[in-house]
Amino acid sequence: MGSLMHSVTDGMRERTHQCTSQPGSVRIEKDGGYFKKVENWVLVVSRSAAEEDLEENHYLEEVGEEMWSTVVEISHCPYCGRFLGKIQGQEVEIAHFDHSGWNSTGS
Repeated sequence: MGSLMHSVTDGMRERTHQCTSQPGSVRIEKDGGYFKKVENWVLVVSRSAAEEDLEENHYLEEVGEEMWSTVVEISHCPYCGRFLGKIQGQEVEIAHFDHSGWNSTGS
């Protein structure tokens, strides 16, 4: 499973969590406004545009632009198992955002 080492940024108040075995297309962060309630930790899986994507989709402007992301609230890191925080609210929120079109919205 790789190393259990991780790093945390934003000084005393954690905002992101990074494990050495975590793929580059995954972010673990405090809810940055994905959901309309108190901040929870979220796992964000996303796909960035490659050169071929720019050729196939005229709405994309540059390589590396986020094409889509799926966001789910979490209480533990799925890579090292570290407890990040209790999920606040009645139900776990999950959303998929498609940024590859002009009028894209979350669902």
